[in-house]
Amino acid sequence: MAAQHENLDTIQAETTAPPRKKRYARIAPLYKAMIWTSFILNMLLFIVAGVLIGMLITQGRQFNNTAGSIQAFAGSNVAELEDVIDKLQNATIVYTVPLETRLPISIDVPIKQSTVVTLTDTVDLSVPAGILFPGGGGNLNATVNIQLPTGLQLPIDLDTTVPLNTSVPVALDVPVNIPLAETELGPQFERLGAIVDRLVAPAEPFLQRPDVPPDSSQGASEQP
Repeated sequence: MAAQHENLDTIQAETTAPPRKKRYARIAPLYKAMIWTSFILNMLLFIVAGVLIGMLITQGRQFNNTAGSIQAFAGSNVAELEDVIDKLQNATIVYTVPLETRLPISIDVPIKQSTVVTLTDTVDLSVPAGILFPGGGGNLNATVNIQLPTGLQLPIDLDTTVPLNTSVPVALDVPVNIPLAETELGPQFERLGAIVDRLVAPAEPFLQRPDVPPDSSQGASEQP
């Protein structure tokens, strides 16, 4: 009986005793500091990574826009340069040259015609003549002096050559039309075109060419 009473006392003591508190493992302060530091660093890394990703996306869009603008700008200028070279190779010099000078003339003019001349003064002539006397009286060689009066008209035949040395004034406009391809500039324009083709060929896939080459001489507002 005594043993039963002891067991009952023990059971009552165990049931009336306060419950024991759970014990947790205690972490050293150094480890706590390392855990919080790692957590903060990870959060900072996530924030920095997010900012960098946002910047890359924004910069990527700006880069794409800038790259497109550069491609369009380069393609437009290359197209205009090639158009200028092509037009130079097929161009012609069209100009009107005013000419004012004196043209020297040195020729022999043949003259052969019948005409009538009028004496402007008296003309004394001394002509040898043979005089034949009638009835067998013989002949006489003599000289006859004749005076032609002023205003006498004489028919004559001209057959001569007159030398002409003079100059005449010339004033006229001379049109000039010279293809550049037929001048000394033609081969140089061909060389320039070949150089441009060699430089543009590697970058051709990256160029955005306009449908119509622009013309800078018409002003920036009129360019396509």
